[in-house]
Amino acid sequence: MKKHHEIELESEKLYLRKSILGWSIIYPIKVDGKINWKNLIAGGSWIKLGILILIILIILGCIYEYRNAVNIAQECLNFNNQFLWKS
Repeated sequence: MKKHHEIELESEKLYLRKSILGWSIIYPIKVDGKINWKNLIAGGSWIKLGILILIILIILGCIYEYRNAVNIAQECLNFNNQFLWKS
């Protein structure tokens, strides 16, 4: 893991890492030898995790609706084909 710098601001520890593009805040999984579950599960922000889950649910809903629409269209085509062949 790359070296990170720790600063304390308003009684909260911030972990910074310098990269080619500049400084950025990182959310380490282990802080002082203890596992930080918020950083492990949410990557530091519960709101970002909620937004990610919402986007994934919307994409899965779109896939489900598309598959359902294709199945209905296929059934309609099969019904029309059967009706045309009988007459």
